[in-house]
Amino acid sequence: MKTNYFKLLTLLMVIVALIGSCKKDETKPDDENPQIEKKNNYLASGSYGDVITYSIDENNNTYSYTNETTGQSDSGTFTTSSNTNLTGVYEVSIGGENFYAVELAEKVFATSLPSGRAENKLCFGISADLDLSTNYSMADLSGKYIFIVYDDNHSGSHWGGYDLKSDGTYTWNYGPDDETTFDEATHFAGGGSGTWVLSSSNSSRVIFTEGGIDYEGTIYPGKAMLVDNGVGGGFSIGIKYPDTHTTQSSIAGTYKYLDIIVNTSNPETGVGYYTLPATGGDVNYYYKYNGSSGEGSGNCYDFAPVSQVNNMFKTLADYGGIVYTTWFIILPGEVMLYFSASPTELVSYGIGAKIN
Repeated sequence: MKTNYFKLLTLLMVIVALIGSCKKDETKPDDENPQIEKKNNYLASGSYGDVITYSIDENNNTYSYTNETTGQSDSGTFTTSSNTNLTGVYEVSIGGENFYAVELAEKVFATSLPSGRAENKLCFGISADLDLSTNYSMADLSGKYIFIVYDDNHSGSHWGGYDLKSDGTYTWNYGPDDETTFDEATHFAGGGSGTWVLSSSNSSRVIFTEGGIDYEGTIYPGKAMLVDNGVGGGFSIGIKYPDTHTTQSSIAGTYKYLDIIVNTSNPETGVGYYTLPATGGDVNYYYKYNGSSGEGSGNCYDFAPVSQVNNMFKTLADYGGIVYTTWFIILPGEVMLYFSASPTELVSYGIGAKIN
């Protein structure tokens, strides 16, 4: 029996050794370990008013979209810009024309690609990978938001305040022409009202209802909101309104942007950056347009907070003896909304993100 015991023990040791030698090699060469697919999905809206879904594959530099309004879909590849002024900006070349995109991965996405309708000069999306129904309450998503309307056929007022209440109702109003007369009691209510509810068919979406019409949208919890305003109406982006004024140091940095020049019969789309200072009053900028405005750089002056609006700043620039004002609405370190005007009219508006 003793001999048999040692024979059995020896046999077991041999089996263990054989199993160990056949164990899968977990340190394969890189070419045998394909990258894990990484796609970021967004619910977006076009400046003509289309509802669009986007998917960005960061590993393979590909994109795909479906325009739910027109029924068109497409996919393609993008490159990261080699222009040192546009580091981190995506470029897509179609038919000899360049389109651009900025992405704050898994958060927000903006592009000048028409995305299923030629009239869409600008599209913006918020992550569609968020489960708003499971992970957030109505209270988490509610609050005040300062918004800008992005509309290809723009006319009239273009900024104001939304107040999403935790009981599923909301109010909104346009802001004043003179931002220094902004009043929280007035400009978050009085212009319109409706209800908002989490979508029962898609946990990343919010349905805004006003005047008996449903509008698709979504919320980046505690930070931003998106409402599609319907065909021909563009979209509205709101940035969460803080209880106290945002500090200049917290919003400092370079924001790559996409924008539209709106005061011409043939609107131009552009790409560029604004560098907002932590201290002082100079803002450096770069721009590149697809029309006669061309390419250039320079600086604005007198950058300062708008004391009546807790997340708004403004700056001035002199072009040919005409002083233009640009107003920024900031989600610190992430998203920048802005619009620019001459003394008589709106000139342009855009969307930026702080990307590397």
